[in-house]
Amino acid sequence: MKIFKNVLAPLFCLSLIPVVMAADSDVQNHPGFVDFSALTEIAATEPSVEISLKGPLLNMITNLIRSEDEEAADFISKLLRVTVNVFESDNIDVDEVASTMSVMAEDLDSEGWERVVRVREDGNHVDIYFRLAEDADVIYGIAIMVAEPGETVLVNIVGNISTDDISALGRRFELDELVDLEVAGQ
Repeated sequence: MKIFKNVLAPLFCLSLIPVVMAADSDVQNHPGFVDFSALTEIAATEPSVEISLKGPLLNMITNLIRSEDEEAADFISKLLRVTVNVFESDNIDVDEVASTMSVMAEDLDSEGWERVVRVREDGNHVDIYFRLAEDADVIYGIAIMVAEPGETVLVNIVGNISTDDISALGRRFELDELVDLEVAGQ
């Protein structure tokens, strides 16, 4: 047993590194992935909220809720990653974050993302984007960027999500706006 703990277990863990790195690389190459590193660098502080749900944990959640809510489980099973970062600090330069958000928004526009919300009001900057398949029957990703005095919020949901999945989620949580959601082209 000692040989397993001292030699084989570390070797086994090391052998998993390429698998984990390959999975991360696959997500980073997915059309729904957004690299928010330029914005996180500007925040220059640790996030007050940091959520990072990757494939294995999403699969576990799917399995745990399947018996209670099949529709929600089906929705979650199609996700590859969910990332949420909230930075709260009065030292964050909102104008610099907003400027970088504008550059990122232009990049998303040029990459084929669909802007669904844009707010520029009272120092608040909000951009919400969907990355759709060519026939608009699948949402590859959702990107949300919010900058306001004292807070920056970055959300990226990556997967292969149908509008039916979003409607089911809306029914589950009684969000009429999601139930009635129609993606452009449908």
